[in-house]
Amino acid sequence: MKKIAVLFLVIIGTGCKDDQLVAITDGKVYSQLNVRYDKNTNKTAATAAFWKESQSGQRLIFNGNAKILFEDVTMDYRAGDYTYIKELDNLRTPAVFKITDVNNKVFTNTTTVNTIDFPTAQKLDTIDSSKPLTIAWSGIPLEKLEIVTLRIGTVSAAQDTTGKTSVTFLPSHFTQLGSIKNTIVAVSLERSKSPGLTNDLGGGGTMTSQYVALTKSAFLK
Repeated sequence: MKKIAVLFLVIIGTGCKDDQLVAITDGKVYSQLNVRYDKNTNKTAATAAFWKESQSGQRLIFNGNAKILFEDVTMDYRAGDYTYIKELDNLRTPAVFKITDVNNKVFTNTTTVNTIDFPTAQKLDTIDSSKPLTIAWSGIPLEKLEIVTLRIGTVSAAQDTTGKTSVTFLPSHFTQLGSIKNTIVAVSLERSKSPGLTNDLGGGGTMTSQYVALTKSAFLK
């Protein structure tokens, strides 16, 4: 009996709710939902994490009888960081998270994953670091709360102005790459946005969507 009592105390002292027969959405829950499509792997990865009342609150997990779905597929619970995860083939847009708690409350949040790609007409075999590099991407103009990131090696440039269709890597960015000039570098392009949830679990939160274009290789001179 003493060993059982000690084990019970360890479980309730972990700082995160265990799988008790309670509905965590009876209180306010802050949610963080993420969906990321990577064209290099042709996979969409989704994650969902929850906190009591705010992101600075206690981490929460759902009762085992609750349903946490991404694209109508049950998400897997990852105990290491109290996160729900699921990876599916192909681009999933609109991306849909649907949560049904044991109190029968249903929360559905949907987001589009806007595509972005390097323009086929612009060759990037060689990049001249003495000049600004502007990429007019293939895809719709930037929407509200969106950002496009262009990375060359370990340095990035960003564009976050609504309605824009290009991003520029400036000479000041290239200066940071002086040590890898005259080598082959990876060039990547990513589009993301993080609006608030349309159907939150009482405590607000965000739903981030990301699209990663095919990575290119270029000679940086």
